Amino acid sequence: MKTIQYNLCTFLLLCLFSLPGRALVATDNTQISVLTCAPGNELYSLFGHTAIRIQSPENALDAVFNYGTFDFHTDHFYLKYARGLLPYQLSVTSYENFIRSYIFDNRSVWSQTLQLDLQQKQRLLDLLTNNYKPENRTYLYNFLYDNCSTRVRNIIETSCGKTIRWHMPDERKSFWNLLDEYLVRMPWVKWGIHTILGQPGNQTATRYQYMFLPDYLLEGLESATINETLLAAPVQTLFEAEDVALTNPWYASPLFIFTLASTAIICLLQRFRSRRFLVSIAFPLFFISGVIGCLLVFLGGFTQHPMTAPNYNLIWANPLNLLVLPWLWRSQLPRGVKKYLTLYVWILTLGLPLWFFLQPAVPYASIPLLVLMIYLSRRLKQKTHSSNMK
Repeated sequence: MKTIQYNLCTFLLLCLFSLPGRALVATDNTQISVLTCAPGNELYSLFGHTAIRIQSPENALDAVFNYGTFDFHTDHFYLKYARGLLPYQLSVTSYENFIRSYIFDNRSVWSQTLQLDLQQKQRLLDLLTNNYKPENRTYLYNFLYDNCSTRVRNIIETSCGKTIRWHMPDERKSFWNLLDEYLVRMPWVKWGIHTILGQPGNQTATRYQYMFLPDYLLEGLESATINETLLAAPVQTLFEAEDVALTNPWYASPLFIFTLASTAIICLLQRFRSRRFLVSIAFPLFFISGVIGCLLVFLGGFTQHPMTAPNYNLIWANPLNLLVLPWLWRSQLPRGVKKYLTLYVWILTLGLPLWFFLQPAVPYASIPLLVLMIYLSRRLKQKTHSSNMK
């Protein structure tokens, strides 16, 4: 998904679609295609992209309608992005500029020409033109339910009078299963996304919902029919990207790093029983877990994101951990802090078997962190009762 770029060609397209009345008239030569773009290496492009290409020889037009654009100059951009309130919009650019950008990024692009009759073509062109009006082009983006892929699917369905039949196999995949197909090549991004997104990701998606991902919309179009006729022609490759090998050695994975670090910290604390050393380790970990917990509460309770609550990562990333910090350096913890640590240990301890039986949406790589926080909390309590504290 690209940020809005203004150039001379785009300006001419803007003028064309701003004309009063019907700006485009479909003919037998008009071709409407769905473009599917391969995933990129940037966070915003991890899941690919979908757009609609309009080729109209009579209008000397070869344009791409793109529902995946946003403006970095939007007021309070980052706050709106974090809260899921960032407005996305439909933009129009030339096919030449569109394909050039994906060639530059080394991302493959495939095309599926829709096999529509003249009436269906005209209806789709009218819908796109209407969507592009200034008062209609902006929409509230929703990653799972209203994005560049679902918008393309929906407008095609509307233009065909809701007569499309989708024949994709139902593979009983959850939203997490679908997302992990793309996240597997970036294990640290996968851990981060699994941490900040919550339990709704474990829901089983329907075949229709699969198509929030561009690759699955491409797959759906391959077998979709209207009145027993295929909706789209066979897939054509417009640009084949060079293979780029992404290496993710096992020793750089979150699971290995967290396991190694947790084991090393526990061994060191068992060897060196100094309270000062214990607190110097516990303080940053309680701080980091508390900050992550605040982020999870914010995303779950104060945003429009559909998959952020409930989030069982709050079992270990608890915002209340921040309240413990001012008391850690004291030789004796207040009664309230000790009660909290006792409750925290119980929650973490119960969380371990529940993870294996109930499979909550907590990354497997976070299990060593649960174990480490149990150890630290128990040691902090035990150490305050010891008479030989250093």
